[in-house]
Amino acid sequence: MENNREYIISVFTENHPGILFRIASVFLRRKINIESFKVSDSPVKGISLFTIVVLVEEAMARTLVQQINKTVDVLKAGYYTAEGQLSQEVALFKVKKAILRGDTLEQISRRHPLRLLQMNGASRTGNNDGYLILRKSGYKEEIDALRDELKERGLLVELSRSGSIILHRETVEETMNGIL
Repeated sequence: MENNREYIISVFTENHPGILFRIASVFLRRKINIESFKVSDSPVKGISLFTIVVLVEEAMARTLVQQINKTVDVLKAGYYTAEGQLSQEVALFKVKKAILRGDTLEQISRRHPLRLLQMNGASRTGNNDGYLILRKSGYKEEIDALRDELKERGLLVELSRSGSIILHRETVEETMNGIL
């Protein structure tokens, strides 16, 4: 457990039913907790990209990738450290409308650049019922810091985050060289 670090496992697959279950079961069999799991289209039609973030030792990351590569419909899997990739998250925060009192919103947005997406429950009577939806993009640590501050101030109602969004150094075509 001491040598655990964050690894990003990228998996290129054919877009067929059941592949999600087969990949997830590789982690389930080893009782590995998945920190983040995202599936998206790749630039190549019919090919999906799974981005999976785990906290494990490097030997386990290597084993996971070897097992995933043996899975039907997997074209190629690899692992990287978080430091080796450009990784960001997007988060939507539902916050109490009370954030508008004083200059609380201005103070928070100076430390955490964010965007106001929506305001609901506006009242003509001046009460603070309702909420605002704020969007923040950035590194995982930045999202965590904003979440913690909003929680401490009692303003956080709900949070939804994307998980890691990764851009690889090589193109999909370079990665898939010889496979497609």
